[in-house]
Amino acid sequence: MVKKVYAIKEGYDFEKNEKVENIIVNTWGECLKCVKGVKGAAYKSFKDINSALEYLKGEDKLLKKSEGSYPKDCLHVYVDGSYNISTEMYSYALVAVKGNVVYYIESGAHSCEEGKNIRQISGELKAAVRGVQYALSEGEKKVVLFHDYEGTCKHALGLWERKEASSIKYYEEMNELMKNIEVIFVKVDSHTGDLFNELADEKCKEKLQIESKKSVQKWLMNNEIKTANDEVKNEILKIAPKGEKNIIVIDI
Repeated sequence: MVKKVYAIKEGYDFEKNEKVENIIVNTWGECLKCVKGVKGAAYKSFKDINSALEYLKGEDKLLKKSEGSYPKDCLHVYVDGSYNISTEMYSYALVAVKGNVVYYIESGAHSCEEGKNIRQISGELKAAVRGVQYALSEGEKKVVLFHDYEGTCKHALGLWERKEASSIKYYEEMNELMKNIEVIFVKVDSHTGDLFNELADEKCKEKLQIESKKSVQKWLMNNEIKTANDEVKNEILKIAPKGEKNIIVIDI
């Protein structure tokens, strides 16, 4: 039997009270000590040390919107997911934007056993896959995917251990899609007033009949949003009926 090694990209040593980064350990017990109960822990097992080293050296493509270091001249897709504890259903939503114009909105709700265990994460991952599929259907060669769940990026790039069936399926689907399009992952902080992220969030809540803070409608009281067609406008009106005069349909 081949002995495994464990590469820890991000973890925490509670005994030493210090952060653990980019180390390789020889046993699962050593690895578990640094990753169990650690939010955002990133680690993988390998059959040889060279593969483990390559993983630790691998580029982390997770950017932050606040830093602004991402392409502005291509399709941007904002994705989100939500979960309703009482109905045990999860939802997803995506908002596709180009040149500050909303071209497409999609949302949906589903019920499944796994959704109960990982809550809105099922929706986050589904939205990401659908977002990239939409970009490909429009003939795009590059897409910037804005997300607030870090695993949207980390699972797609294989930087996090995949334990749930949904994360395994997501990794496989995204890697197949990424053979035909460049995907740039950008982290956006949730509930910080980012219009398109709030729009995705509220479309998720709408599908689950969860009350939102009406952030989009409040924003539209004093600002305009441009849409590519009436269908997109109507999707926004469902969550912001009082903002109709500031939802502008333009000719593309």
